Amino acid sequence: MTTISLLTPPMDESEPLQHEIKYEYNSQFRVLPPFSGYEQERLRSLGFHDFEEFYNRHPNDPNYNVHVRQFFAKSKKYLEQYISDMKRLYKKHKFKTMERRIFFARARICQVVLMAMDWTGALELYQELLAEDPEKFSKSPDLYWGLGMVYLHFKQWRPAIEAFNRLLYCHPNGRITVEVRIRLAMCYQEIQDYERALRLYYLCLHDVDESKFMNKSVLKYNIAACNENFGELETADVSYRKLIVDFESYEKFHTHGNVNDEMKDQLRVLTAAANRQIGWIYYRKAYKDEKNRMELLKKAQERLMKAIEINPADGKNYYYLGRVYGGQANGNDHMSTMLAGILPGGTRNPLGLGQLSESAHDAFLNFRLSIDKQEQNENCWCSIGALYQKQNQPMDALQAFICAIELNPRLTAAWVDLGELYEKNCQYQDALECFKSAMKNYPVAPIPIKARVTFLEKELNVTNRPTKPANHMISDTFNMVIPSLKEAYEQPIPLELRNRQNSTYEEGLAHYDNAFYHVWFNNRIMSGCFETDWVRPDPKPMEDLEVRVMEMMRANEPLLVKAERQVYECLITSSLVYQNNILEFCVPEACLEMPRVSEEMIQRLAVEGHLIDNPRCYEYDFLPKCFIQPLPASFSLLSKLYVPIDITSEELMAMLHKKATNPTYNPVFEEFAHLPKAPELPLKPIATEEEVKAALEKNERHPLIMKTPILTVDNRKEAQSLELQRYLDNSTISCIRGLTSCLRLDLSLFSTKAVAEIDPNQEIRVLTQYHIPAETNCDHAGQPTWDCINHKSSTTVIKYAQYQIDTFRHTLKRESEKVKRSGGRGPSPKRMKLMASAQNKIAPTPPKDLKYLKFGTRVNLADDVKWGKQISELSKLPAFCRLIAGSNMLSHLGHQVQGMNTVSLDMKVPGARITAHQENNNVAAVNINVGPGDCEWFAVPYEYSGKIEEMCKKKQIDFLKGSYWPVMTDLLDAGIPVHRFTQKAGDMVYVPGGTLFWVQSTGWCNNISWNVAPMNNHQLTISLRSYEYNRLRSYKSLVPMQMLCWQLAKNVKFTNPMIYNTCRGVLIRSLSYIQMMTDWLNSLKKSIKVHPKTAGEPAHFCMSCLAEVFSIMLVKEVGSSFSVFCAYCARQQNMEEFIALQQIPTADLVKIYDNMKYISPATLNNQKQSFTA
Repeated sequence: MTTISLLTPPMDESEPLQHEIKYEYNSQFRVLPPFSGYEQERLRSLGFHDFEEFYNRHPNDPNYNVHVRQFFAKSKKYLEQYISDMKRLYKKHKFKTMERRIFFARARICQVVLMAMDWTGALELYQELLAEDPEKFSKSPDLYWGLGMVYLHFKQWRPAIEAFNRLLYCHPNGRITVEVRIRLAMCYQEIQDYERALRLYYLCLHDVDESKFMNKSVLKYNIAACNENFGELETADVSYRKLIVDFESYEKFHTHGNVNDEMKDQLRVLTAAANRQIGWIYYRKAYKDEKNRMELLKKAQERLMKAIEINPADGKNYYYLGRVYGGQANGNDHMSTMLAGILPGGTRNPLGLGQLSESAHDAFLNFRLSIDKQEQNENCWCSIGALYQKQNQPMDALQAFICAIELNPRLTAAWVDLGELYEKNCQYQDALECFKSAMKNYPVAPIPIKARVTFLEKELNVTNRPTKPANHMISDTFNMVIPSLKEAYEQPIPLELRNRQNSTYEEGLAHYDNAFYHVWFNNRIMSGCFETDWVRPDPKPMEDLEVRVMEMMRANEPLLVKAERQVYECLITSSLVYQNNILEFCVPEACLEMPRVSEEMIQRLAVEGHLIDNPRCYEYDFLPKCFIQPLPASFSLLSKLYVPIDITSEELMAMLHKKATNPTYNPVFEEFAHLPKAPELPLKPIATEEEVKAALEKNERHPLIMKTPILTVDNRKEAQSLELQRYLDNSTISCIRGLTSCLRLDLSLFSTKAVAEIDPNQEIRVLTQYHIPAETNCDHAGQPTWDCINHKSSTTVIKYAQYQIDTFRHTLKRESEKVKRSGGRGPSPKRMKLMASAQNKIAPTPPKDLKYLKFGTRVNLADDVKWGKQISELSKLPAFCRLIAGSNMLSHLGHQVQGMNTVSLDMKVPGARITAHQENNNVAAVNINVGPGDCEWFAVPYEYSGKIEEMCKKKQIDFLKGSYWPVMTDLLDAGIPVHRFTQKAGDMVYVPGGTLFWVQSTGWCNNISWNVAPMNNHQLTISLRSYEYNRLRSYKSLVPMQMLCWQLAKNVKFTNPMIYNTCRGVLIRSLSYIQMMTDWLNSLKKSIKVHPKTAGEPAHFCMSCLAEVFSIMLVKEVGSSFSVFCAYCARQQNMEEFIALQQIPTADLVKIYDNMKYISPATLNNQKQSFTA
């Protein structure tokens, strides 16, 4: 299978069975089967809205309607016949319209196969179509919808997310969007990205359309569940209680009404689930409130019993109640509660539990009831195992834990509990294996598990291994040796469970393995379906007007321009379709290929031989289009322009006026947002495989480890030179040495002591990380991985300063003791050489004893009052790297963007890591090491960021939001060049726009950093591309690109034609869109209120899709505050609830647009001017 960046789940591709390849099965349609008028219309209208009708039906089901099978089989045959006929025509004429019609037919086959629930067949067809033509694929919302649904079926959450995000980017409005957003939210919920899930669920909740897949009641429950999993227990509790009240009110209101049984059953299930989760919230609170613990457990018990009373069929209710009883019996639940986060589970009682307290007995009974109703609950099996272990029944506990692991090999709690069981029975090797397995699966509390692994490894390596002591506290129950870990899987209960699991798996496999033979190949379903009086439909003939136009254009064919030739090819194709008796009713999109030709055009054709005036000056590839929607189908700042850059505002407004008054008009820009593309890789690789191999054989430096320029600046003149600025902007990354000293910057102002004295109580973010060699990265178990462990917390500046000092003193003391032990001698020259060579290794093995460190980041130095002296000191820097400068585009924004056009400080200890990332909106960055320690930097050129993103996807890491540390060997093996260098105290690192980099401190140091956006076309272009890419990924950009371009147009005189054209293009798109919005709101009779922008007011972004909202805002009250929405997200809701505000009048924008001029350098020399670009 092939795909474009979307992953392919495992599929069955077995050889067809012998009877499937017999001649008669593949030749059942010697002639086209009968197709009634109803079936023809059904095929024409088939789309995403029909999915729920066919969902859950299966061809192997005896109740599956034979007529539905016939419909899909016949539809597929008609479409295949159409494709075959059109390919013959295309082979001869090579018309683009024929190519497009073939694509439309293949897309419709995808829909037919999807509606038939042939998931593997649909996946193959969708992926083939996507790989063949991604542009056409993106223009049909049904295609990305279908592909996303297939991935959703296979539980491939991340590929489904990508497919649905692409659909929403290209088609943000329409009936399909609510269905897509709900499923996208569900995918985010599955991968535990609750912030994005909640944002989408809220938007769907207020959508004017209701999803067939998930109604508003289920949607509200999922919102509450997301809040609960996100840790917002109080918010979730309130939501669940409100749901219960709403359901009760609904039932009372409809007591005498007609409520269908399905709705009643759903309300019953949701009410029970809401009560269950309230009980579970009480349970979670009980372990944080020791004083009221038993009271909270009692309330949890009441809620869970109520849930069971309402819905006794749900096994999860009994499991949760069993956990509550277990908590009441033990005073403290098992250790695995702390380790698993979501709490463990257990098994049946074949041997009996002996003497139990009443609560423990109730716990076991509820666990057993849960297993009876829902056997595949690994947490429940684990809890029963813990209960057996407490009752000194190791064999039963062992089997329960193995059952839990069989169901979920990544369940950390089960591995920990099993390890403790083996450890108590003095089977230390098995215990060690269990604890190691737990470490591989990212446990919530890895420190105690790591301590057990370290201890057991140490003890098992000694000669006299530990044995079971004579006074073992439970020796009377452990006289027997429980089976080893390998043998445990063959115990009766795990074996029985595995057999049932395998049986279920085999049934599922049969669901895909040739399951659709009866639909696509078995001709028996067609027996008796031929109607004797059925007449094959004739193709639609051309209209007389179309024939006349075709003949007139044929006479003038050599003189036709591109737009006219498209019309001519469409007409010729329609003529050929009719002449060759090709049935085009099955591809309704083919009708859209026919152009709209007016009488005026025909008259012009008769007189002048052309359909349009001034054909040689015609800018478009098509005739004037018919637009029904007042707003573009989707809006992008990168859309292709159809007007010249120097168009005046009067001409622009006149064109837009036609859109409001006449549906047939020539657009200003392409009113469809194409997907942003990753930067193209260099045509020539840095080094070939042969060159790399030769260098390694000669023990030379790896050709892909690039030399980073270390520039030495000796005086102010060199620091201010334009040559230095140009060099820095054209490099991947550079280190400038001597700049801070020659400009006499007082870096002591940014020392820990100075910062702690000025603002000791400022809250900063703390990242808890492992101390690992810079070239590599590992997980808790020490296995290589890109996923970087970063536990977030917060503290104050003064507390982190104390930690920084304490770690330095501790290390100093330890080094002093080493020196004393060695007799006061330092390392020998030979040892120093060996240490240096070890440091040059590409990927050293991570240390076995991983140690934690804390990294204090994001100290905000934006307050001019507190940090005025520090900010003033930085003004000594040259303009190209200064915080505020005319050449820095971010200085023109007019408001602060924290960490970008303000200074941010990081406080580090050795090993502190800034994980791999690109700067926000790909703008350039400046970083100065205050010292005293050094930092090690790694960087990859912008052109290779797309390749790294693909590697992140394979490792299931979010390229934009994820915390990852690329392993050097992986990058080099993939042919990606890497820069690596050391930043010493006082060095400034300049990171040009788009460079991907990551940093690790090698000593105690502070770093100050901020962003600069040099006034050049490359920076503006990649920032625009980054903005659109962020929108595609539902990631908020920090730089408002529309506002930035308008501010540049207002403040800057342009002497560079490239940046002028780019900025001017954004203004044309932005101004046109604002006018379209104005006309649209006027058509809705929605008044636009003036709401002037205040000084320093930040830019506004849509609450739902995070797109920038410029000038005209649609504001709605959400909760106790007002939120801003973009036009596309607002249109999906009730427009009566919105207020339209305009911050900058259109007349003011027109004035800025008209005043924006390109000035040639020669003209500029004769003018006085503050700043140019």
